[in-house]
Amino acid sequence: MERKSTVKAIIGGETLKKIYKVGVVGLGVVGQRLISAFHKNENIQIAAVCDYNKNLAKETALEYGNIAYFSDYNELMQQNEIDFVYVAVPPAVHYDVVMSAFQHKKHVLCEKPLANSEEEAEAMVRLAEESGLIHAMHFPLVYEKAFATIEDLISKNSFGKIKRITLKMHFDQWPRPWQQTNWINSRKQGGFIREISPHYLQMILHFFGPVKEVKSYVDYPFDSQLSEQAVIAMLTLENEARVLIDGLVGQAENEEISFTIHGENQSLSLINWRKVKLANKGKEWVEIMDSELVNSKGSLVEHFVKRLNNEQAVLVDFEEGLQVQRVLEQLIR
Repeated sequence: MERKSTVKAIIGGETLKKIYKVGVVGLGVVGQRLISAFHKNENIQIAAVCDYNKNLAKETALEYGNIAYFSDYNELMQQNEIDFVYVAVPPAVHYDVVMSAFQHKKHVLCEKPLANSEEEAEAMVRLAEESGLIHAMHFPLVYEKAFATIEDLISKNSFGKIKRITLKMHFDQWPRPWQQTNWINSRKQGGFIREISPHYLQMILHFFGPVKEVKSYVDYPFDSQLSEQAVIAMLTLENEARVLIDGLVGQAENEEISFTIHGENQSLSLINWRKVKLANKGKEWVEIMDSELVNSKGSLVEHFVKRLNNEQAVLVDFEEGLQVQRVLEQLIR
């Protein structure tokens, strides 16, 4: 993993600080967020960027120091100095870009969902394991205080028996105003089930174990090109706990995404990604201030650098991404 890293100057015999070079494929809203995190990390250098919109690629390259830019990801993969590739293209392109990265001996950090089908995801996992390269996914909730707080409560058995888990995904419009892309509302690879539910499926699988049965009812618009408008689903876990999923587009009220763990002793609700509420038995919900939450494990970028340095790190690998993909595909079917 040290094969191509640039080394900073040695000062008084201090440990060498390795600089890892990243190539970024996909410069949309999501891709730009993590680019900023790469830029702020002293162990990472953005070496090249790629987007089918060549003007956007050029603008981004100039912003980060007149680096190399491409509109064809295959050209980026041929840059020998690149240590790892961050894949932030739409889901239908994940397979092609990730497989190319592994074939060019690059470590991979990929957006969720892992692929656009279970078959693609399985092939990606096989090649990832065969390659011996690092493979990780961007599930940002894993690195948030809410995630650490849930983990802490479970370790203390604060919830008691889990009576039910619920996931509500309601949107007054989809796509949202800031999501005006040519794929986010497509039935092939878009929709809120693919875009939002993987974050929470990962948490369910991580905290509560495998899903053994999925019953799902999805409403689609008349236009066969457009993504879903509603879903009602029930997941049964191997531990017999049940998850109710309620997704809806077009209702009057503001957007709300809430993930709730209903325990016999205590319940927790994560609302709109970061707000945490707790309820003790027979009591009302109380919002928990940020300062009262358990500290997170550090950022994804920090942990990815640790893994590059052969250190212990918290990463969601492709195998875990495959398990999420399998549940996701059953929800959509």
